[in-house]
Amino acid sequence: MQYHGFIRHRDIPVWLYCVVTICLVLVLTPCTPSSAADIIASNKRPLSFGPGQTIIDLKNVVWEPLTGEGIPPGVRMARLYGDLAAGGGELLVYLPARSTFPMHSHTSDETYVWIQGDFTYLAADGTATRLSGHTYVRLPGNVPHALRCGKTPCMFYVRYTGPFDSTMHPMPTKAR
Repeated sequence: MQYHGFIRHRDIPVWLYCVVTICLVLVLTPCTPSSAADIIASNKRPLSFGPGQTIIDLKNVVWEPLTGEGIPPGVRMARLYGDLAAGGGELLVYLPARSTFPMHSHTSDETYVWIQGDFTYLAADGTATRLSGHTYVRLPGNVPHALRCGKTPCMFYVRYTGPFDSTMHPMPTKAR
């Protein structure tokens, strides 16, 4: 007869050993509840630690094609906040290297914060200004402008204060 502690081995059913083993594993395995820190923050699943807070890791955004009149292939956007159609919002825009976002305007004021890639800002009169990949641009509504990305892809943040719309304009002769 074999003893394990005070209980004889042959007197304990196998199913009880299984139940006890599973219970011990569950009790002894460290349990950490899922928290916001465990979530990979993206624009599709942002973090929030309270009302009105939105935290997004820009390396994890989900890009969608941005299509429309004159927009070159490969341009993408990621909505970060708000409802562009209803009253403003924020987004990231990605432009492929050496691409030009055509001359356009919006009725809403807009703010750009360039995050990556050197670019050229093209004004309505054809003035072309080269800028670094770390640039702030604020435009009142109805100002025609175009953006030309340099040798590396460009990424920038855009904020619209009102509903999003877009009017295309011909490129000035001087900028072509």
